[in-house]
Amino acid sequence: MGYPINFVESYINWLNANINLKKIDDWIEINTPFLDNHNDHLQIYVKAIGNKKYILTDDGYIISNLILSGCDLSTSKRKDILELIIKRFGINLDNDALIIETTEEDFPQKKHMLLQAMMSVSDMFMLTRSKVVNIFLEEIETFFDYNEIRYISSVQFNGISGFTHLFDFAIPKTKNNPERLLKAINNPTRSKAESALFAWDDVKKTRKTDSRFLVLLNDTEKNIESNIIKAFERYNVGVIPWSERDRHLDKLIA
Repeated sequence: MGYPINFVESYINWLNANINLKKIDDWIEINTPFLDNHNDHLQIYVKAIGNKKYILTDDGYIISNLILSGCDLSTSKRKDILELIIKRFGINLDNDALIIETTEEDFPQKKHMLLQAMMSVSDMFMLTRSKVVNIFLEEIETFFDYNEIRYISSVQFNGISGFTHLFDFAIPKTKNNPERLLKAINNPTRSKAESALFAWDDVKKTRKTDSRFLVLLNDTEKNIESNIIKAFERYNVGVIPWSERDRHLDKLIA
C-alpha cells in the first residue's frame, strides 16, 4: 500500500518549521512542537562545552513535572524503571535532569534521542487520580509472558534519514507471520502518533517488505480520539487498544 505523501520528508519539514530558538546566557533554548501530557511544548537546552562538543538537557523538567503531579520516583522499583527507560536512549540523569553530550556531527541524532527519552519517561508514568502510577511497559511484558508471546524488548533500527529509532518490542518473523515492530503509547496524542509514524516510515524501507508495525494504545483511563486511530490506519499500521488486547492475540502470537 503506497503512502499519499513522503512522510519522512513531510515530518522533518514540519519539525524544522516549528522549532524556535532563544538565547539565555550561555544556553540556547530550543522550543519544540512536541507536547507533554499537559499539552505544553517540550523544551531542551543546549550549551557548548568546547571543541565542537555540546551538552543537551531538559533542565530537570520531566522529572520535576512527574513529582509535582504526584508520582513518587523514590521507590526502588520506579527508580529501576526510570533507569531502564533512559538507558534505552543513551541518556544520563544528573540531579533529576536528563542529559546527553554530543559532537556537532551527531547533534541532530542526540537531540532526537533526548526528545524521545523525555516523551517516553513522561509517557510511561501515567498519572491519574485513581492510579498514581501505571507502568505500561511492565503490563505489556506481563501480558506477553502470560500468553507465551515471543518478543525482544527495546530494539533500535537505523532509518533512511540517518536517525536511530527505538521500538519497545519486536516479534521475530516465523513461518506464518512476518516480523512485527511495536511501540507502546501510554497516553495517545497527535504528536505521539506523528512521532511513531515517522519512526516507522523511516525504518520500514530498511526492513523486509512484509514487516509490519503495530501500536499498543492505552485506552484504559480515557478514550482514544478517533482521528489518532484513523491516522495509524491510513498508513496501514495495526492498532491494538489495550482494553481489547485479548481480541488481537492473533496479531501477536507467532
